[in-house]
Parts: sequence; C-alpha cells; structure tokens
Amino acid sequence: MPKGELVLLDEGDFDGSVDYQSFTKTVKLNSIHKETSFPIDIPYKPYKLYVIIQVKHEKSYIPRWRLWLDNFSLTKEFKPNFEVETNDNQILSTIIYDITPIIKEGRHDIIISHPSIHTLSVLNVSTISFYKIEGFNTKYKLSIGSLILNPNEKVVFPLLDKSYFIVKNESKFGNLKFTDNNGNIIYNSSPSNDSDEVEVEGKRELVASLESTNEKDYGVILASYSLTEKVPKINIDVDSKIDGGYIHLILRNNSEINLDKLIVNIMINGIQAHFKSFNNINSNSSFDLKLPLQSWQNKKTNIVNIRIVGVKGGYRHIVDKQVNL
Repeated sequence: MPKGELVLLDEGDFDGSVDYQSFTKTVKLNSIHKETSFPIDIPYKPYKLYVIIQVKHEKSYIPRWRLWLDNFSLTKEFKPNFEVETNDNQILSTIIYDITPIIKEGRHDIIISHPSIHTLSVLNVSTISFYKIEGFNTKYKLSIGSLILNPNEKVVFPLLDKSYFIVKNESKFGNLKFTDNNGNIIYNSSPSNDSDEVEVEGKRELVASLESTNEKDYGVILASYSLTEKVPKINIDVDSKIDGGYIHLILRNNSEINLDKLIVNIMINGIQAHFKSFNNINSNSSFDLKLPLQSWQNKKTNIVNIRIVGVKGGYRHIVDKQVNL
C-alpha cells in the first residue's frame, strides 16, 4: 500500500485556459547556499494563481525560511499543508499559496531563503495559473502532495485528455515506471537527484510503479494535473529557406483568434542558435524573419530544428519543422 497521498487541490470547469510552470532541478539550501530564485512569466492578470513548493528535510529538523515574491515577503513561517515521512527518515513537505490578490502582469521571481547549518532540499516549485479567455474551456483536476511508491507497489490514475505528473525517483537501483492500459511503457526513470516532468496525451488509465529488489528504494509522485481543453482553431504556417548564409522564415497566424505571443526557437545540431519572441500577433497576419547562420555553415551535418510556439493565455500551440543546411 503506497504511503502518503495526492490531495485534490482544485477541480472544475473553467471558461479559459490553465497554465503551469515547474522547476524540478533539486536545489539544496544551507549555510553556504542560502537562497534561490525561480522566475515566472505572467502574460496578464490571472483569474487565479497557486504557488506550490515541495521540499525535503531531516525528520528532526523544523525548517526556518523566508519566502518572497520579488521584494514582497509572503511568509517567514514554515507551515506545510501536507507532510509524509520517507523510507530514509526524511520528511517531504508540500506548501501551497494562493497569491491571486497580489500577482500582476509581468516577470516575477519566487525567492526562497534558508540560511541554516541544516539542509533544505527544494524538489519542486510550480505555479498554476487560470486565465479567462473567450472561446476557451478547460475541465481540470489538480492533485498535489507526496505519494510514495515502495518496490513493486502500483497505483492507477484515470486521466483526462492531457496530463502532467511531477515525479522523483529516490531509489539507488529501482526504476520508476508509467504504463498504459495495454502495458506500453510511457515513462521509465532511473535514479536521479532531480525531479522530473511527465506529459501524457490521451484519455486513459495510467499505472505508476516502482520496480526494484532493494526494499529501501522508493519513488515519489509529487503532483498530477489532468486537463480537457476546448480551444478555437489555432493554425500557424511556417515557410523556411536557407539563403546566402541566412535562414529566412515567413510566419502566418491563420488562427481564428489573435495570439498573445509568438516564440521562435532555432536549434542547430542541438544547440540554440536563435530565440525570438513577438507580442500581440493578430489573426490572419504574417511577418518575415531573417536570421544569420554563417558561423554554422562550415560544420558538418547541420540540422536546423525550428520550433514555433503560439501562446494565448496559458495555452500553447507548437509547430516543429526541420531543414538541412
């Protein structure tokens, strides 16, 4: 029987989009590394916004910290909403804040300060934002906490059309695995110092399990977000050609709606070459983009991957294209 639980944070039907941002690289705060920050982008005032922070610490230690949004102090008290003891005598704590009243449009930093001889390991910092948008509808179920899977234990998740999980494999030898109804492996994680995000498409059941012969091994599911989205037609056309040391892009927004943002990311041989962002893209509009490639043209096997992301509130429409130099 798995230890701990995922607690229902929010569930409903919303006329708009639901967006989330997560930071899953483990950060250890102590007397040397006293502070860390996490940037978040808010395109406009959200209808609702949660901040979720999940940390691990020694069982005998009650953390003393300070949490900031930019230069505004949210709290200096450590008051978890849920806690569970792990197999290695640590405590997993989940803290949830609703910062809807104070959040504004723009770029912000969530800052955690913990100057102590004891270690506080930050496993996950997430935000979940709700944006009211005409023509959008989202059915959602958001669950947060710490569900601990011991070796060969299983738990079943019924999913909506699109789901996201945040997990951490705390094993020395075991694999944390997600399989679908047909036994297909959707995700398979070996032991890691960091948490991980798992994205699953399609309405179905998913089985999470930890496969290990070491009885002290365990895996943790920190969050489960499941959504069904109804959106207007979003269509972005991308024409591209290589011309005289440049890549020439023609981008057209053939969507039924205006877009808040259009993001252009160009990778060459797996390395980012260009990143551009454009705001307020009207429906049925187009523009040209010409970017230099000279420094790459003498290298062998040049593969150019183009990713275009159209953003409306918390919804993202992605177009991928590949060309050769």
